[in-house]
Order: sequence, then C-alpha cells, then structure tokens
Amino acid sequence: MESFSDISAGHLMVRQLEEQGVERVYCVPGESYLDVLDGLYDSKIRTVVCRQEGGAGMMAMSEARLTGRAGVAMVTRGPGAANAMIALHNAWQDGTPLVLFVGLIDSRERGREAFQDFSLEGWFGSTAKWVVTLDNPREAARVVAHAFAVAESGKPGPVVIGVPEDILRHRVEASTEVPVASQRVMPLESDLDEVIDQLQAANAPTIIIGGEVWSAEAAAAVARIGEQLQVPIAADFRAADLVDNASEAYVGMLGYGRDPGLAAFVGESDLLLFLGCGRTDVLSEGYTIGNDATTIISSTDAEHQGHYGRVDRSFTLSPANFVVALSERLATRGAEAAHDSAARAERLGRARRAFEAFSTPTADGAERADLGVVMQAIAELREPDAIVTYGAGNYAVWPQRYLTSHVYPSLVAPKNGAMGLSVPSGVAAALVSPERQVLTFAGDGCFLMNGQEIATAVAEGTNVTFFVFDNGIYGTIRVHQEREYPGRVSGTRLQNPDFAQFAESFGATGFTIEQPEQAREVVQRALATEGVKLVHVFSDPEVRSPKPEVAWA
Repeated sequence: MESFSDISAGHLMVRQLEEQGVERVYCVPGESYLDVLDGLYDSKIRTVVCRQEGGAGMMAMSEARLTGRAGVAMVTRGPGAANAMIALHNAWQDGTPLVLFVGLIDSRERGREAFQDFSLEGWFGSTAKWVVTLDNPREAARVVAHAFAVAESGKPGPVVIGVPEDILRHRVEASTEVPVASQRVMPLESDLDEVIDQLQAANAPTIIIGGEVWSAEAAAAVARIGEQLQVPIAADFRAADLVDNASEAYVGMLGYGRDPGLAAFVGESDLLLFLGCGRTDVLSEGYTIGNDATTIISSTDAEHQGHYGRVDRSFTLSPANFVVALSERLATRGAEAAHDSAARAERLGRARRAFEAFSTPTADGAERADLGVVMQAIAELREPDAIVTYGAGNYAVWPQRYLTSHVYPSLVAPKNGAMGLSVPSGVAAALVSPERQVLTFAGDGCFLMNGQEIATAVAEGTNVTFFVFDNGIYGTIRVHQEREYPGRVSGTRLQNPDFAQFAESFGATGFTIEQPEQAREVVQRALATEGVKLVHVFSDPEVRSPKPEVAWA
C-alpha cells in the first residue's frame, strides 16, 4: 500500500495495477485514456501495443488462461470498445478472469450523443460480471482492486471499467489498496469420505475436469485419484491440459472433435464427478448424455451456470483445492480406499486403449500436405512442455486430437468457438512463458481475423511458431452447408495470400509445406529457427476431419 499527496487518477490506477502484481497490459492506444498511458511510461508494467482491440483482448484473456490471474486489456471508446467485445464474450463463456479498461468521453458530455459516446452498461452488461464507470477520481485504486477481486472470484469472468478522460486527469490525495486475498476453503474430511465411498460403490463412475481454477498440484492429484480408484478421467472441451494425458486414468476430451465412442462411454456412467465444470451444452452432446447419473460437482460457481440436470452433491469451492484434499484423504485411508474390481479395471483399460489409438496421428490420405502426416511430425519433434494454442474451425481438430498435454498449463483455445484467437494467444503465450516452446495453429479463415498481430509478435521479440492450415474454405461452415444444402456452395470460399510471404513482410521467417514428404524436414527447420516463424500448410479442402475413427473393443 502506497500513499500519494498529489497524483492523477490515471496514474493512481497504474500504481494499483502494480499493487495487483500485473506484469503486462495489452492495449490499442486512444486519446481517451492518455493519462493512464502516461502513468505506464514510468511503470515496471510492460505495455504490449497491439494492432486491433480484439487482438489485445484475446491476448489478455490468453495470459489469464496461462497464469490463473486476471489479464488486462486497454481500449478506447466507441469503435475500440466494439472491437474488444469478442474477448469479453470469450472470457464470459470460458470463465476466464479479464479486466478491460475502456477510455470514455469527457464525463460532462455523456449522454449527449457526443463523438464516440456509447452506453458502457448497455453494451457489456450481459457479458461481464461487473461494469463500472469511474466518476470519483479518489476511488480509482479501490475500483481497480475490486475489479480484480470480482474477476477472479466465484466463476471467473470479465470486468469492464470505464474511465472518462477528464476524470483521469483529476489530481487527488489517495492511496493504493491492498489486493483482496482469496481464502483457501477446504472440504470437510467427512465430505471427502462420502465422495470416496460413492466413487468406490459406483459400477461405472467417471471424473470430468474443466474450468479455469486449476493448478499443477491439482493436475497431479486428479491423476492419482483416477489411477488408485480405477475411475476414468475425461476433460471438458479444450481443457485437456488439466491432467497429464499420459496418466493411465485419462481417456480423452469431450465436446466437438471428440471420439464418438468416448461420448457414448461417458453416457453410460452411473456416477459423474464434475471438477470445475458441469453438464454443459458442448460437453454433454447438447445435454443428451449423463443426465441420469448420480452427479457430484465441485466448482467456485455456486449457481452452476450452464449446468443441466440433476445435482446430488455440490461443493462451492475451488476444484483444485477439492481434488488435492481428496487425493490426500485417499492417501490417508491407504489400501482400504483402493479399488481392485476386475470389471472397473477392464472398463478403464478399454477407454484408455481407445484414447491412445485416437490420439496417434495417422495419414488422412489427402493429395496435398496431408495434415495427419504434418501432425505426426509436429508431435514427434515438439518439446514435451510445449504450449499449444489455436482458435476455432475444423482445422483445430487436428492439434486438439493429436497433440496431447503433459504439463499444466499448456493449452489455450476458445471454449466459445471464437475464430481469431490463434495469433493473439500465441503472442501472449510467448510473452508469459518465453522459456517454453509455443506452437500456435490457425486455419486460413481464423488466421486473417487477427493475423495482423504477427506485427506484435515481431515487435515484442517473441519466439513462437505459427502453423496456418490453408484449404481455401470456411471448413466448419462448409460441412454444415453441404449437409443442409447439398450442391449449393455459397459464401464459404476463400481467396488466400501466400501466408509465408505475408509473415516475412512483418519480419518473421516463412516456410511452406505443399506435399506430405516435405512435412518433417520443414517442421524441423521451423522449430529450430529462433524468433517468429510461420509455416504455410496447403491442405485438401475435401478432408474435413482426421481419419480413421477408432473402434472400441
């Protein structure tokens, strides 16, 4: 806590960001919050200048996904705020803590349809946990501290702070605030025993992990629980890094691109233990699987937003704390808590074998750069703790299926299906963890929604490899179109640039893969090259998903 006898509200906000432990802010500058930018001039906080507000918001969201702390983005009024909306929706649906600062017009002109005026609450009220406009400059530090507390508590999510340009310049006598400390709430021993007893008594239990409130300790703990009790562990959509995929208890990820056999397997469960998530739309095949199973949930979200169906037991606390405590209780109970049912072992083994087959890259049989062959090369040549990021589109099924996770955190991908996340997420990952390899995947449609952030990657001196899969179509939409309107292709064709040359125009290094036999050599050269690299992969527009599917036995 630091006191100031004479400081502007904008500078006070920056001092509070320092107090919160913020290391980076992602911004597109605007004259509406110049005093905040001036405060950042002398700050230890790194200001990452982005090329579009959507990219800035997605970088902040990606940082939050990798650190567990609220990411920070700053944009200007009107058009700038509109561009940032995609990041707000992503953070809202994914449950990711994000604090968005929006510069506003002079407070004396508010509500008069002045240049770039808009309703902050009207725009963001339905997709943010808290929307506030700073009207009292003395409250600047308190508002920032509370914003972080709201964003990171309960079900994490976005908070929006509106900062009028005249209020930011006001000089005040004020102090920074002590950041709100989260309480480590732990479950009762009796509750843990009851959950263990239920898991033991069930014939076909399954653990499903998800959400953003997690830790490396929890990832190890849940693996121990699954292995000791012979309970399969499935991950929510795009949450595969919450457990080491090499664990004998891990059986795969649910949601779009999942193994159909896994969905059926989970649907046959008689007990479901949800950790950090619930029986939500994508995970449950549109609320159609697992509805009759005994349901236990551990989540920070007391309202169980998005969950459908029965809840037999509920623990409103951090799933990471819950699973660590559950693992410790299992260890205390020792051999008595272990499960040696032959039927349970066979059930788990069958699911595990299917996952191993499903996640092993195989050739797709494509005429151009076979993505199965490309993924095989990447899977073999990447570093074990590589961070993998991607946006949305049919292309994402390949890295999602074939690049298994072994370290938490190591995956950034949009649960809400937002295209355009790929490049910003790669930039943020490279800044958050410069010591780790970062592999980012994009389709041709997804890439050009925020491809300009290659400039940010180069400007910030990052080390990241982008793979752009180019099939000349909006693949996901084409699949639906051909099913619903066969023979009537409309609005889904793409005309693409040479992506390798595009990257080189920003100062990155470009590579191209056109034939399967080029894959390994090009991937190897790209991964060995320092700095920002882009690999342009020509793919077959007729190949929409990896093949073959896996037969469960």
